Amino acid sequence: MPSTEPGAGQSTYRRRLPRLYELHDLLPNPSPPNAYFRDLDQSLATSRAKLAVYYEIEEDLQSLDPKAWTFLKSELAPLLTAHDRKRGWQQLVDKLNQTKAYRYLKRAGYEQIEFITPSIVRGRRTPDLIGYRASMKALCEVKTINISDDEAERRYAGGVGATEIDLTAGFFKKLRYDLTEAKAQLDAFCAANDVQKLIYLIPNFDDSLHEYADLYERQIQAYLERETPCSGVEIIFNIKRLF
Repeated sequence: MPSTEPGAGQSTYRRRLPRLYELHDLLPNPSPPNAYFRDLDQSLATSRAKLAVYYEIEEDLQSLDPKAWTFLKSELAPLLTAHDRKRGWQQLVDKLNQTKAYRYLKRAGYEQIEFITPSIVRGRRTPDLIGYRASMKALCEVKTINISDDEAERRYAGGVGATEIDLTAGFFKKLRYDLTEAKAQLDAFCAANDVQKLIYLIPNFDDSLHEYADLYERQIQAYLERETPCSGVEIIFNIKRLF
């Protein structure tokens, strides 16, 4: 990974983060006040943390082949100004998370991976990705579980919160809903039994530092051993660890 020292010039950032800058260049000039990449050069020059996060996003984007990148870029473009006052850039980040599932399929040996264009037929559900490996085919739906409404409100208002060591009933309700919904999307798209079906799940806990990520993962695994909301589907977890 390139150095994360701030202070590099604009051309250096553009050279090291070419696909992020392609997204940046989709914005009008001057950029709207609520644009995601507003003052991008300045913010990268003054924040090591942001620069490190953007390098990670760039690596995910670089895993996409040209066709996949063109498709995703068109999906991301309208989200670059879709800012929510409490949940920030959640829609944009959720869409970017699909690149992590793409990269997972690539590492698993799938050579031809494509984003599935959402159906224009009302009520017809589609998964996010399809991959091919020799005679095998895999379908993948990406789900992101975001922070609770209470935590979103706390962060917006700047209040002080306490981190719980046990996941709440609300979290497990969202987990069950997302898994059930994902399985329905996969099955509706293809009912064949010879297709590998995957749910790529990214949970974002109210614990902003992810201090209890390992403990939460054990709680989730214990829950799934008791409950079977998506039998016949493989669940892949992407859980952030302690910062």
